[in-house]
Amino acid sequence: MDKFFAICIFISCLCAKLNAGEDAVPPIMSESEVNAKSKSEENKFIPTNKWQIIPEGQGIPRGLHVRIDMQTGLKEAKLLEEENDETTTKTSSALISTGAVEDGEEVKAELNHSEIKEALKKIKNDAKDTGEEKTGGSFRTYDQIKEEMKQVEQSIKTEYEIVKELVAKYKSLEDDSERQYILNDLEFYVHQYDNAQDFVKMGGFKDVVLPALNSTSKDLRSSAAFLLGSACQSNPKAQIAAIEIGSLPHLIRLVSLDHNPEVRNRALYAISSIVRNFPLAQKALVQHGGMTAFADIFLTDSADLIKLQLKIVTLLGDIILEKDMAAQRLRDHQTDESSESTSSDAEKDMLVEKLRQYEAAGVEKVLVEQSFCRLLPRLLKSIRKEDDKQTRREDMSSVQGRPFREEHDVVEKVLQAMLILTRSCKTEFQSFRSQIQTLGERYHKLKSLEEADVSSKADQDSIDLYYSKIHDMCQKLWAELELERDEL
Repeated sequence: MDKFFAICIFISCLCAKLNAGEDAVPPIMSESEVNAKSKSEENKFIPTNKWQIIPEGQGIPRGLHVRIDMQTGLKEAKLLEEENDETTTKTSSALISTGAVEDGEEVKAELNHSEIKEALKKIKNDAKDTGEEKTGGSFRTYDQIKEEMKQVEQSIKTEYEIVKELVAKYKSLEDDSERQYILNDLEFYVHQYDNAQDFVKMGGFKDVVLPALNSTSKDLRSSAAFLLGSACQSNPKAQIAAIEIGSLPHLIRLVSLDHNPEVRNRALYAISSIVRNFPLAQKALVQHGGMTAFADIFLTDSADLIKLQLKIVTLLGDIILEKDMAAQRLRDHQTDESSESTSSDAEKDMLVEKLRQYEAAGVEKVLVEQSFCRLLPRLLKSIRKEDDKQTRREDMSSVQGRPFREEHDVVEKVLQAMLILTRSCKTEFQSFRSQIQTLGERYHKLKSLEEADVSSKADQDSIDLYYSKIHDMCQKLWAELELERDEL
């Protein structure tokens, strides 16, 4: 091939010299040279103003425009044109000026690094030019961009704005199902402390919750009670607002008289959220007949009411514990040597006032008057006196990590409440001593199984000894009742 190129270059130079003058003497060529020249002329690439495909291995003259399809590798060439900007910008292929390419020089399939860079730059510029042509009409001024940004900012709403819109939308709706969706959305937002207070300031309790509690739709009543309970949970300002709008009488009525179990449970949840750690609300609960309504629920023997009754037991027990803890904090403060400081005096005054409010509420006194000392242990009657084989298997399975039977939850909550009320109900509880003793024996067996199972495990400290805890409560209650009997 190198010899072939050398012969071609020699012939080209010789022809140039011969053409330089008319009197030049024609060269004398051998037969082999003539045949080579004829063959070269037959394969010679003749460029035109139109793109022509360059055959593989074909040489081309210098000064041509060459383009290569980067996807297919196809090579094309044509003569240079003075005004070809428009043509080159509309083609999607890369145009490469060959520069000085000797006659017969092969255009290789693989370009060197600099040629590839130039080709890619050309493609990028072509795309940019095309993009500018297409988007030139969508140019926006600074004011237009500024206005669009304002619209974007307006679409980003704060939670306050969302709650406000939900309240306004609820007022404009008449369909109960759509209103229920709004109540559910509001319930999601009022879990946040500030959102609940904003909801109150917007009149949400008065204009949304209260009418829904009195709705003929059970779904609206249920959602409204749930919303109220979530808004008041650990939120003193919301608790005060709930008392001020008179929500307690409506909730007590729902707990006592509503036929839907979900409505009753959620109404009790709302009452619980309003009165916890709020002795003035507890006093209002007593004044509006809440304790009487609770006692009536215990007089009804129905398995459907067990869940509601246990929630009432838990609430009443927690209220009494609040009072006991306030009294204990006051005693601790009085025995503290640092109580001479001004700040300690202010704290002492606060504790004294809070304890006075608990005493004024009189929840424990009303519980005794409403016969809760007799009604509370009645829940233990739902506990089977003797275990059958099935219950024993279930209890042994629960020791090994399976779910406990609901019966154990009843025993646990009733025993907790009885321990709290022992000081006020010792006489009434005496008639249940034998039942407490029987429970103690049953849980002693479960405790032994539980301890044996735990002893075989490595992470003993992280395991909650559930049956052991219930057994200990039985023992403690039994001991207190025995002490009271001896005193009698």
